[in-house]
Amino acid sequence: MDSNLIRCKRVTKEDYEKVMAIFPSSEIYNGGDYLPDYFHMLIDMPNNEMYAAVVGDKFVGFTLMTTVDDGRSVISRAGRVSKEYAGKGIAGIVLKWMEKGGPLYRPEVLFHKITGSRTHSPLLQLIDKGTYYKTLEQDFRFYDTLKSTLQNKYSVIRKENPSLKSESIDEKVLGEILASTDHKQYLFPEDEIVVDQVPYRAIKSNAPLIFSKRTTVVVSDLNCPQRTLLSISNFWQAPIGMVFNFNAYGCLSENTKEHLILHFSKFLCRPMSEYILIRGISSQGTSWTFLVSAVEEFGCNKRTELYGTGLTSVRRRVTSKL
Repeated sequence: MDSNLIRCKRVTKEDYEKVMAIFPSSEIYNGGDYLPDYFHMLIDMPNNEMYAAVVGDKFVGFTLMTTVDDGRSVISRAGRVSKEYAGKGIAGIVLKWMEKGGPLYRPEVLFHKITGSRTHSPLLQLIDKGTYYKTLEQDFRFYDTLKSTLQNKYSVIRKENPSLKSESIDEKVLGEILASTDHKQYLFPEDEIVVDQVPYRAIKSNAPLIFSKRTTVVVSDLNCPQRTLLSISNFWQAPIGMVFNFNAYGCLSENTKEHLILHFSKFLCRPMSEYILIRGISSQGTSWTFLVSAVEEFGCNKRTELYGTGLTSVRRRVTSKL
């Protein structure tokens, strides 16, 4: 398609319905789409910008651009193209907007990053072509339950565990962990931490950006880097139900249950649908024994793959041609 026919428009809050009309959310990530619920929260965050590809007065494509790594990296996420314009190169045109001469080009940005499902994504083709190179891979495990079941199990388990060794932390403490060479070698050996589909470099300045209104960060065994477990959760209401991400870095141990107690304490305060999908995320080769035991104690059932078996993070230099 002729790129001259496509206009780049900065999306505002008033464009919500136009963005949602581009593609059915129920068909994105097998019903796990976060954008309908996250839209207003994300557009208010200072390091996020939303853009639409417009033909005439119709939104035919969308991308969310998140700036991290001291302004040196931009991540594209939540992308979608209307069915009418599928296969016409809209996604490629949007990516080229970040190149030199494009409407979204910024000379200070060195890298463009993307994360995607390991098995449901064109990223593998981009890696094979040498356009992008892989920086991180993580595995998924899926569980589901009902809100009433989780609330009842949580109440019982919390009473049985009145004092916890694990603790919720704020952005200041997270920043100190990201700056600690002792901890980074065990928690983030690839120098990357992925939260809510955003791959951040493991540097202190990213800590405030990692936190949103939906983020909880829990840590245990901080005084012993080899045993430290850092977990991060986020959640959103999706067409399929309420989705709860539990991203674990470091040593999954008997403290995993305490981590879930602290994450669920914030999560269960929010209104939500009865159905809950839990996605565990951790580095390749992780032993899931402690997480499986903990989620089963909370009344969760293992389910088959929802959208891929894992996550792949890739990047390229912005000056590289697609």
